[in-house]
Amino acid sequence: MGVSIVFMLILMAAALILPYLLRGDVRESANDISKYGQWAVPEKYSRLLVFPENVPSSAENVQYFYKFENGWTRPMCQIYLSCTLSQEEYEAEKERLAGLSFQSEAGTLSVREARGFAYPGYSAIEGYDFCYEYALLDEPWNHIVYVYTMNTIKQDIKFDKNYLPDNYMEGFEELSYMGLDRFTMYGGYEGPETAAGE
Repeated sequence: MGVSIVFMLILMAAALILPYLLRGDVRESANDISKYGQWAVPEKYSRLLVFPENVPSSAENVQYFYKFENGWTRPMCQIYLSCTLSQEEYEAEKERLAGLSFQSEAGTLSVREARGFAYPGYSAIEGYDFCYEYALLDEPWNHIVYVYTMNTIKQDIKFDKNYLPDNYMEGFEELSYMGLDRFTMYGGYEGPETAAGE
């Protein structure tokens, strides 16, 4: 009887502690734009090329959010930046986004026009290994939204969900991420044979 009570207490303690252990040891978050670009995302997943190196000082309506947890099984991350630019800066940024490419073992891959979004834009990653990296353009207002998410379910997103694609995190429960409908301009993680197609 005493052994079963001790065993039950151990199980209850494990159930309470396990979710915290699975989060891993690195947990970061910020919404202060002065910390922009200080991200812990492993290069294995993305080089975050869609995001500008710096937010122009003349940008207006700037909103920023970053959260990262390295996790023991799958890291989780979300980065969100939105801003309104002058006409000249907006046109220059559109040109930069349209010309993005990355050289990997799979060859040179480029961003593609974003698919399944409420706004036009450019995607570097669309659903590959449950990662998304893209920029959306709100043309009439010179407004740009930059997003990167990794293994983050819709309920945990901290920004406007209208900026997510229609098929966001589709198949996450089955971990079925290697279909031809997935895309990454970073060429996959293991070499050319894993690069997602158009």
